[in-house]
Amino acid sequence: MAGKSEYIHGEMPLDGHNSTFSGFVRQSAFYTAFFIVALLMPILVFGANIAWLPALIATFIVGVIITPAFKLGGGWIATLVGLAVLTLMIVALVAIFS
Repeated sequence: MAGKSEYIHGEMPLDGHNSTFSGFVRQSAFYTAFFIVALLMPILVFGANIAWLPALIATFIVGVIITPAFKLGGGWIATLVGLAVLTLMIVALVAIFS
């Protein structure tokens, strides 16, 4: 059997663990909100037969409403705006070529 272990229970600094866990929770909240918004748009358009623009507006409003609930910051709002612009560009291209 090997010699005495150098590990002492309860003597480890927790700063690294706390920052890692808080980063994990922050990323989990961001991606959960992202998937809620990403799934809501097609559900409204294809499931509820709502037109693209009202579905986009409703999805954007839901994204803004969940911002404080998930404690998201300016990066989340920028993501919402980027997704809205991307959706508008796709809808415009579909309208032009169809």
